[in-house]
Parts: sequence; structure tokens; C-alpha cells
Amino acid sequence: MYLDRHIEQPLVEAVAQFPVVALSGPRQTGKSTLLKHLFSAGFDYVTLDDMSLRNQAQKDPQTFLRNYPGPVMIDEVQYAPQLFPEIKRRADGSGASGQFILSGSQQFHLIRNLQESLAGRALLMNLLPLTSQERNGLGRQRHWLNSLLRNGRLDKTEIPEAPEQSAPERAVRCGGLPGLLNKTESFFSAYFESYVRTYIERDISLMIQLENSSRMFEFLQLLAPLSMREINKSQVGREISITSPTANRWLQVLEATGVWHNIPAFHGNLIKRIAKTPKGALFDSGLICHLLQINSRESLLTHPLLGFLFEAAFFNEVQAVISSSLLNARVYHWRAGQREVDLVIEYGGKLFAFECKWNATLRGDEHKNLLRFRAEYGDKVAFCAVVTSTGTFRELEPGVCQLPWISL
Repeated sequence: MYLDRHIEQPLVEAVAQFPVVALSGPRQTGKSTLLKHLFSAGFDYVTLDDMSLRNQAQKDPQTFLRNYPGPVMIDEVQYAPQLFPEIKRRADGSGASGQFILSGSQQFHLIRNLQESLAGRALLMNLLPLTSQERNGLGRQRHWLNSLLRNGRLDKTEIPEAPEQSAPERAVRCGGLPGLLNKTESFFSAYFESYVRTYIERDISLMIQLENSSRMFEFLQLLAPLSMREINKSQVGREISITSPTANRWLQVLEATGVWHNIPAFHGNLIKRIAKTPKGALFDSGLICHLLQINSRESLLTHPLLGFLFEAAFFNEVQAVISSSLLNARVYHWRAGQREVDLVIEYGGKLFAFECKWNATLRGDEHKNLLRFRAEYGDKVAFCAVVTSTGTFRELEPGVCQLPWISL
């Protein structure tokens, strides 16, 4: 069953205005399914997973493209970088929009080839895992975060009600990869084990030389409990006996391939933002749970890192909405001494601050750091909220709301 995605309208509009549109993103986020659903009527589709087509595209790109004189979608295009100069020539010669849609799961190589050959001609878009609304079949409905950032405020009517069967613990355990959405939990572990193995063997091995792929798996296992926490790269390296420069390089590779997201520290001074310690998170909460060997609902709900896992799930949703909506927004964390706010979004000169709490029943002091953040930055702070796993949307005090991740 196809699920509508928030990115659909921006993607259709981009294809109508640019000669080349590229869709990247981590493996298995639904890129091919999305493109076929939206454009199969007007575009030929070809995938370079087909070895005979890949071989022709590599050895004779001109002939390959002559076989597709009209608009064409080329999937896994990173396998034939020889195509990019020919795509450039055709795009320049025609000048028409909607000539090529390119996609690929090896994000770094796709972006590099676009920068080298198609700068100024191609628009790059990024598809991340499913949001909570997309999982519940509400992908065509504007996400509440999109409305909040554009309008600077949020109305209760913009928070969609979830179906009765929705459960936040399953959403965290499953994550947002479409291939797991309707599967029983007994398959989760095998699915992610295969995912990690394919990622290391097919993506990582093209960027760095690994003498032992198990070391990269150990590195990912170390990063899982560090998601949404400040990262000491030297300490991470020592844990698996690699140097600090190697740990830093591996982290950069994970970020370049879309598997790790860096979360800078927020500060009013732009220079100090660079100097402060960042946080980070793996791109999918289901993957984090797998690496932590959380194999059941019970093990999740009793896990000491439940709060961080929920925070990671919410952060990944924020990233997905910002990316699909083409919003020029930045996501940070804030820390000043012992005071900390989980996520701060900067958009249009305004700040939007969020604290994440798993329990829907609040004691009353969960938003104290939001108040301190607002006192620090004054009128720049447009919105503050305590995000809970379930519950109802309500005002805790003027300017501070409780915001349910899954509204019941």
C-alpha cells in the first residue's frame, strides 16, 4: 500500500521548474516507490541496478541516453558517473524543465557528481524516513511543524488525531523505514541486520577502506546510545581502539551518507556556536533500537535510554519535515551550565524551543528550562513546547504548550 509523503507537492513543483531534479536520501526511505507513483505516466523509468544497463551507461553514455529521448527517471544513477556530462549537455541544449529525475541511495556520490557536472542546473531534494503523519496515511496534510514555522504559532486544529491503533512505543521501535511499517516485530531485528550489512558493504566501502567491516558495526553500536547526547570523538575512538582522527573521519562518512545527523549547539553568538560541543543522532529510531538490542515493547519501555530514544524519534521527524518542505531552517540543542533544551529550531529570525518527555502526565516543572531559554533570548523566541509521547495539546502557561507526538 502506497503512503502519501509530505514531499510530493514540492517535488512535483520542482520537476515543473528545473531541467534536472535529484532525489537522495538513506537506503530504503521510499525514493523509487515515490518517483514511480508520481511520475510513471510521463517519464520512462530505468534503474542502474540492472547490470546490462549499468554497463552500457558506463561505457557508452551517449547511446544509453539516446534510448530515452523523452523525460526519464534514472534510479541508482551514482553507478554511472559517466552519464552526468551527457545529462548536462542535453539539459543545456533543450533548456526545458522536467527532463531528468535522478535518484540514488549512495547519497555522497550522487551529490558529488551533481556538484561537479550539474551545478546550477539541478535541484537536490532529500527523502528521509516516514513522519508520524505519513505513517498514519496523512502525508498530504500539511505537517503541524510546517504550519508552526511558517506562521509562528500553532492552533489545536492543526494537530491531527491518530488512529486508535497508533502507539508511540511501536513508532519508536519500528522507526520510519517504509519496509517495516506493516511487519510484525519478529522481523525487525533481521531487517535491520541486513540493512546495516548492506550499508557497510555497499556504501561505506566505496568511501573508506575498511580492513575489518565489523569495526564499523562496533562503531555504529557505540553511536546508538550516544544519540541525542554530546559527542566526545576521542572517547568514542578509544572504545574500539581507533584514533581520534579515524573516529572523526568515520563520523563524517556517516554524516555524508545520511545515516548520522549532527546537531550543533545554539548560541546567540555565531562564532561560539562552532566552538561548543555538538550532539548527534542516527537517522532512524528503529535502527537505534536494533543496535541497542531492544527487541520488544517491554524492553523499550523499561530501557534506561527511553527518554533519549523518544528525543531521537522526534528529532528525526523534525529533520524529515524541514527537508521535505524545503524550509531554510536549522536545528540546534541549547546548553548553558546545567540548563538544557533538547531542540531549538531557528527559522526566519525566530526561535522555536522543544523539550521531549515520554510521559504524557506532567508534574509541572518540565518546562522550566524552556522558560529560562525564553528569558535568555526574549522576543526572538516565538514558541515553546514540551513534547510528550501521547496526550492532548494544551497550554501549560502563556507561551508554553504541551504538544503530543501522537495525539490520542
